[in-house]
Amino acid sequence: MSGPTHYDTLRVPTSASDDQIRDAYRRLAREHHPDQRAAGSAASSLSMPEINEAYRVLGDPGRRAVYDAGLRPGASSPPPPASSSVESAPMHPSHLGPARIPWRSLLFVGAIAVVGIVVLAQFTEPADPAAPDGILRLGDCASVEADNSVREVPCTGDPSVDLVVEAFVPFDARCPGATVAYRDRQGMGIACIAAPEE
Repeated sequence: MSGPTHYDTLRVPTSASDDQIRDAYRRLAREHHPDQRAAGSAASSLSMPEINEAYRVLGDPGRRAVYDAGLRPGASSPPPPASSSVESAPMHPSHLGPARIPWRSLLFVGAIAVVGIVVLAQFTEPADPAAPDGILRLGDCASVEADNSVREVPCTGDPSVDLVVEAFVPFDARCPGATVAYRDRQGMGIACIAAPEE
């Protein structure tokens, strides 16, 4: 095989242990890191991509076994030299740039969802009004009891009969406008009831 092997790049023997390979990689990475070279250390023929690729292959037992098999005499396809393996170095997320959002796909799915909601709304019936639950809210129909308190009742739909809760005020406040004050049966304050339309 022509050119230096990954073992030559890391300056370890072919029988080196995993710890020896890791230690050699760390030592070379400190020596040949671009920041260190910029600080004035001696330039070398090795580059960080070559060192990284050598450690990527030799630091993984599976890759190392395949690489060692290619180094044996008579191997059908020897591994590429360290200098040409720079092109196949793995990409790290820092080299990929910011994440890309598939806007077209999101817009397409959103449009289908809107169309689906509109179609479903056309074919569904409105829900029946909720049955009285005993708690007065704004807009509920009410009935005046003998003790001058009010309770919730189902609305009849006839404005001349229904007494509608227009507002709630504290016990020491007055009801606004032409509404009449009645004590809420739950003790939550004063319910201001609009007089039925005539």
